[in-house]
Amino acid sequence: MALNQRALIIGSKLLELGATPVEVAEVLERVGEEVDEERVYTVLKQVDPELAEMFRREMNLFVWRTDLRKEPFRRSRIVKSLVKETGIPKSLAEKIAKEVERKIRESNLTFITSSLVRELALIKLIEYGKEDAYRKYARLGIPLYDLSVMVKRGGSLRDKVAGRIFVQYAVLYLFPRPLVDGLFEGYVEVGGVFNPFVPYANTYYTKVTDVERWWSGLLNYLVERPFVEGPSIYVPPFLEEEDLKFLERIKKATGAILWSTDDVPGTVKSEVPVFSFGRVPDRRVLDLITVDIEKVFLLNKDPWSVLNSLSEAIEEYGKRKRSLVKGGSIYVKFLNVERADRDRLMDVFSSFRVL
Repeated sequence: MALNQRALIIGSKLLELGATPVEVAEVLERVGEEVDEERVYTVLKQVDPELAEMFRREMNLFVWRTDLRKEPFRRSRIVKSLVKETGIPKSLAEKIAKEVERKIRESNLTFITSSLVRELALIKLIEYGKEDAYRKYARLGIPLYDLSVMVKRGGSLRDKVAGRIFVQYAVLYLFPRPLVDGLFEGYVEVGGVFNPFVPYANTYYTKVTDVERWWSGLLNYLVERPFVEGPSIYVPPFLEEEDLKFLERIKKATGAILWSTDDVPGTVKSEVPVFSFGRVPDRRVLDLITVDIEKVFLLNKDPWSVLNSLSEAIEEYGKRKRSLVKGGSIYVKFLNVERADRDRLMDVFSSFRVL
């Protein structure tokens, strides 16, 4: 008998529940070509009543996917995705999948989403000490409450949501652990964190409220980052009309995009930096990583060990990023180097272009 897709799904589920291949073949043969859950249940009661009840409970358990499709819950899908996405042994994946299934059944939930299933699996990965696997398996997104607040505030919702998700992607996947540690400790800044997939542009953003200091910072930014394609410039609300006219001239000369969190004429209103990308040969990715050397020495007992680890992490980050886009260079900039041997510092970071 040629098996259709529905028969294959039900047969696979019966095997998961403990049926033998012979029992599965017998049930499907007796059901015939019109395979559905009720017909299978009726036949199965005659073959194995206990298995029949297990099957009925199983087939009443459905999962809503993110593409808005509903499908029967299948433990094998959890196993397959865990092995494929994290690389953990199949034996551990099967153990986690069984525990996730048990938790779902004990909860008597009537609405199960693929996101919930993944979250339960993530908890199990943490319980088994699989931090790297957890990072690879994590689902990116934002809390429903935060999204509701964004919708009420208005503005460029797409940019806000994308910015939040890109940061999560960078921290969970692109950045090696030493780079993440430096980012959270505050002695590292990574320019491409907001959008790691496109030709990179940096942004000038400062909260100073003095016009002269703002202009001074902007001019220094433009001088220090001549390699940036289409720089993104935050425009504060306190600039005068003449300032905005001069800023328009800078925009035309550099291809910059102007944005503001307020209603400023000639700018894009947004809560996150806005980038504008023109044609860049071979989708070349440029990235800037800033390291505050003084903070490294203040926060770490063995700063040179940290700097060596950081250099290796930046190199690994470059490899991961180049697997996503063609070409690319990483620039490293040091702040407050007075406490360090500059020659030794340059030797540690010899693989990168140092500003």
